[in-house]
Amino acid sequence: MLGSVPPAGETWERMDHAALVLAHWFTYRITDQGVALGAVPDVYVQRRTEWHRELTTDLRRW
Repeated sequence: MLGSVPPAGETWERMDHAALVLAHWFTYRITDQGVALGAVPDVYVQRRTEWHRELTTDLRRW
């Protein structure tokens, strides 16, 4: 779940963010349908770990 329907002024921002979450899903083969980003990476891999952290921070605003 990515949250409730956004106010009209935030629609495009949220759609862009949802597309990034979807890209993360496909890139890292996330299969958890209840947690949008899957588990926090066990091992620090710079791009994956940072991307997960950025998306998590952005999702908290929703």
